[in-house]
Amino acid sequence: MIVTMKKVSVVTLQTFQEQTLSALRDLGVLHIFTDRADTARGERLREEWTAVERALAAIPVGETESGDGSDAPVQGGAAVDSALEIADKSQKLTEEAAQIDDSVDRIDRELERLAPWGELDVHRIEALRDGGVDVALYERLPERVDDLVATLPHAIEIQRSKSIVRLVGVAAPGEDLPADQEPLTLPESSVQELRENRENLVKQRQDIADALSKLTPQRPVLLAAQSELEADFEYVRVQSRMDSQKELAWVTGFLPYDRVEDVHAAAHDHGWGVVIRDPEPDEQVPTQVLNPKPVRMIKPVFDLLGTVPGYREMDISFFFLLFFVVFFAMIIGDGGYGAILLVGTIVAAVRGARRGKSPGPGTALMVVLSAATVVWGAITGNWFGYAPFAELPVLREFVIPSISADNEASTQTIQYMTFVIGTIHLSIAHVWNFFRGIRNRPRIAALEQLGWLSMVLGLYYLVLELVLGTVAMSVVPRPDWWMSMIVGGLIAVLVFGRQESGQNFFIGVGKGVANIITTALDGISAFSDIISYIRLFAVGLASLAIAEAFNSMAGGIAESMGGVGGAVVAALILFLGHSLNLAMGALSVIVHGVRLNMLEFSGHLGMEWTGVEYSPFKTRKNA
Repeated sequence: MIVTMKKVSVVTLQTFQEQTLSALRDLGVLHIFTDRADTARGERLREEWTAVERALAAIPVGETESGDGSDAPVQGGAAVDSALEIADKSQKLTEEAAQIDDSVDRIDRELERLAPWGELDVHRIEALRDGGVDVALYERLPERVDDLVATLPHAIEIQRSKSIVRLVGVAAPGEDLPADQEPLTLPESSVQELRENRENLVKQRQDIADALSKLTPQRPVLLAAQSELEADFEYVRVQSRMDSQKELAWVTGFLPYDRVEDVHAAAHDHGWGVVIRDPEPDEQVPTQVLNPKPVRMIKPVFDLLGTVPGYREMDISFFFLLFFVVFFAMIIGDGGYGAILLVGTIVAAVRGARRGKSPGPGTALMVVLSAATVVWGAITGNWFGYAPFAELPVLREFVIPSISADNEASTQTIQYMTFVIGTIHLSIAHVWNFFRGIRNRPRIAALEQLGWLSMVLGLYYLVLELVLGTVAMSVVPRPDWWMSMIVGGLIAVLVFGRQESGQNFFIGVGKGVANIITTALDGISAFSDIISYIRLFAVGLASLAIAEAFNSMAGGIAESMGGVGGAVVAALILFLGHSLNLAMGALSVIVHGVRLNMLEFSGHLGMEWTGVEYSPFKTRKNA
């Protein structure tokens, strides 16, 4: 559920701006949209925060670090002062390390360039030149080497390949090497000296790494300072948003409707003036999503995606969770993989509980997802892609023959199931839109959604016939009026889709007819959206095929090698193969399972995900 927000303006005297902002920050309920703080203090805070952030990136993380700076020995301004000193040390060390890395990189490139010449000693060449013998090194393409040799007093070929020829040109006293033939640039040091320099630099680099590691115990101070600087910077940004006129100053923000009394109470205590009103229809409003605890487990997925519904959009958390569980189970598709995820999640939760960390919504979500995968694997008889497992006395009782992985006919059945799931999913979107639409004027415009619902249901039968053909028709007979559903739905969309409040009905119809090409293209898109749900079958089938391939590979190696060695290699192949398959399945969930909710379903709802999450102006203790 998206919480109703109120727009609030807090008015105070200019002389009490600082006190008012401090009180609002302590109250911690007002979301204030802020711009870039282009003030001297804002720039200083930004520079200090950047310095601390760089230090945190350079200094290794400690094993027992809390991660939020709460375990720092100092807090507040003292933490900032200490952190800036640590950041200065870290910056000097990292700059020195960067210089060393550049030098090592240059030496590596030089050694690679000189490698074909062996243990080249530039000092010996210099000694020959001092004695009157000029020496130069040349690299030429095979087809151009003869031209070079013809111009050299003496030439010694060192190396020849199909792509390059390397040779040494020598000129005795009284002879000259050709000026128009460019030789290889000689290094300033011998190859041996370059290696020694590199070893010394690597040792210096390790000393710097050790020095940075010694700063690890100071990371909590850096984290505490970072939080303090973020709070100070937010304070400056909010301060820059305060408007003033004559003796008054005011700041405007948004808060949930159920926190209005908190502002009234604070206004009474501090002598503020308060103006509370509803947001304007075209005004940007932050979004606070508040759901029952069971539904709240889907929030980590939204946090991972970084998506927030707009204030005037819909909260799809419940339906996202419901269908995401189904998508996850069908995409992973393997009861064995689901069991591994379930046990791993429970073990991680128990270990966290022993450390005093209560299970979060992410843990609950993984338990539900992995349990659903176990159920799907059980009813399809898919356990690590090994068919005999499904024949075990207990497991075979759960298998549904019509969708069993061992049944060739299950292919069409599961495809049919994916189209049913897709049609239900998209139909929910249009039914939801209809009930939302009838609350707005003109209510007649809501009939557009019934038109889309009719089109989706008609297209469902078209998809079954085109993709599954007679197989589907024998299971689900196509009604004679399926085409009428598509055409009738299209007409309803054209007639009601462009109706607006205060507008003549026939003008709306005319606008709809004028938009017929776009509407027809949207209808084609709805057809492809239903087909898109077949990815649930395709990805699950691919996962099963990969598991079976690794099982077959491991069995073949165990049989051919025999003995303990063959068993070890086979076990290693099974471990790596199934681990890879599970990882690919997890990636597929993100690519396909999330997509069906965020694109297909959200697209039919008309969602744009343009929201800004409600984040009130508050102190660290209220965070």
